[in-house]
Amino acid sequence: MTAVARVRGLTISTPDGVHLLDGVDLELAGGQVTGLVGASGSGKTTLALCLLGHLGRGLLRTAGTVEVTGADPFLPAVRRRLRGRVTGYLPQDPASALDPRRRVLAQLRTAARIACPGEDRAARTARIVDAAREAALDPDLLRRFPGQLSGGQAQRAVLAWTMVTRPRLILLDEPTSGLDPDTALRLSRRFAALPWRPAVLLISHDLGLVDRVAGRTLTMDRGRLSDARAPVRAPAVPPFPAATATSLTTPALTCTGVTVRHGASPVLQDVAVQIGAGEIVGVRGASGSGKSTLARALCGLLRPAAGDLLVHGARIDWDAGARARAGQPYLAYAGQDARAALNPHETVRQALTRALDSAARRGRATGRTLADITDRFALGPELLDRTPDRLSGGQRHRVALARAVAAAPAVLVCDESTASLDQDTEARVLDTLDGLRRDGTAILLVTHSDRVAARADRVLTLHEGRLR
Repeated sequence: MTAVARVRGLTISTPDGVHLLDGVDLELAGGQVTGLVGASGSGKTTLALCLLGHLGRGLLRTAGTVEVTGADPFLPAVRRRLRGRVTGYLPQDPASALDPRRRVLAQLRTAARIACPGEDRAARTARIVDAAREAALDPDLLRRFPGQLSGGQAQRAVLAWTMVTRPRLILLDEPTSGLDPDTALRLSRRFAALPWRPAVLLISHDLGLVDRVAGRTLTMDRGRLSDARAPVRAPAVPPFPAATATSLTTPALTCTGVTVRHGASPVLQDVAVQIGAGEIVGVRGASGSGKSTLARALCGLLRPAAGDLLVHGARIDWDAGARARAGQPYLAYAGQDARAALNPHETVRQALTRALDSAARRGRATGRTLADITDRFALGPELLDRTPDRLSGGQRHRVALARAVAAAPAVLVCDESTASLDQDTEARVLDTLDGLRRDGTAILLVTHSDRVAARADRVLTLHEGRLR
C-alpha cells in the first residue's frame, strides 16, 4: 500500500520545554484505517493537527518531519493546497466548524466547488448527496441551518463536508462521540469502505469502534506512540462535602408541557420532567430526537413555544438573561461543543475563578476552592494558565464541566459531557458528579453511553420529540 502521509521523529514542545509529542513515527497508507487511542491530553489531537500543518499557539516543532503526499504541510503554500482537497479533518467540536449563518447545503456546495471547480451542477449535487449518505446524514437535513441540528447531526454534517471533497487523507477526531450506538455502528462501517480508498486516522476513546474498524491500532501515551495498550487507572475521588441540608424528596426541577418547534416542525412535544434534589436523571434517545433541545431549553438558551418550568417549587423564566436579572436560580449547561462554550481569551484559572466568584455573589458559596475543583476534574496545575486553544478536546470538556460545577447551579445539565473522555477519566468525572448529590444538586445527564446511564437513578427516553 502506498503511504499518503509520513511522520518521522516528530517532537512538538511547549515554550518551557515540555514535549507534547516526543519522537513520533507514523505512516498512513491509502485504503487503511489506523486507530489512535490514549488518555485525554496524551497528544492525539496534536498529532492530527500536525498532519494538517497546524500548531497550537505557542507550540514549537523542535524535531522531525511531516509529509503528506510527499510535501511538508507546515509550508503555508503547501498547507493551502492540501487543506480541503487532499486532507480532510473532523474536529472534536464540529459545530464550531459550521457557519451558523449559512445552510449546511450551501456550505457543502462551496466545499465541492473548491475541490472540483470544473464540475457541473448535477454532478456536484450528486457528490453532495453521496457525501451525506457516507456520513449517515439524512440529505433532507442539509437544508437546515446549523442551529437547527442536534449535536450528532452537526457532527455528521461536518463529516459530510469532509467527505464531499473525497480527500486522500481523512483525520477523524472522536467522530462518533455525539451519536447513538446504532448510528455510530452504521457510520463506523463506512470508514473502512470508502470507494476512493483514502488513508484514515481514527482517533477515538471508543475501543469497540476502533477494534471493529481499524486495520491496526496505535496508542499515544504522554506524547509517545506505540503498539501497546496500557491504560492508567484514575484514582477514585471522594464526594463533595455536604453544603446544604436540602431534602432529597423536594423536587429540584419540574417542567411540564414543553413544546419546541423549528419552523412548523415540532422538535419537542408536550414533554414533562421532574428531578429530585440530589437525584441524577439520564436522558437517552437517537441522534436528533430532541435531547439537546430539551437540555438547552431548561438552561435558558432557547425559549419553548409552550411549557412551564419550576425550580424548587418556584416558577422561573425560560430566558437565562431574564433569570439572572431577576435573581432566579441558575441552571448550568455543559454542552457538546466545549470550544464554543469557553472564552478563547480566558485561561482555565480565570474561567474557574470567575465561576466560583459568581456562586459566592449569588449566595451559593460552597467552600470549594480552585485547587479542589481542578483536582476532581483531573485538570493538572500545568493547564491553569492555558487558553482553550492550548487544550486537548477532552481537557476543554472537563474545563467546561468544572466551570459549570464551580458556579454551584441549582441544576446541572450535562449534554454528552464525557463523550470525548477516555474511560478512566470518564469514571473520575462521574465519581465527581456522584458526589454533588450530597449538597442537593439535581443533575440531568444526556448520554448515549451505557456506562454513563448506569450512574443515573432513572433513565428517560426521548423518541421523535416525546418522552417515554
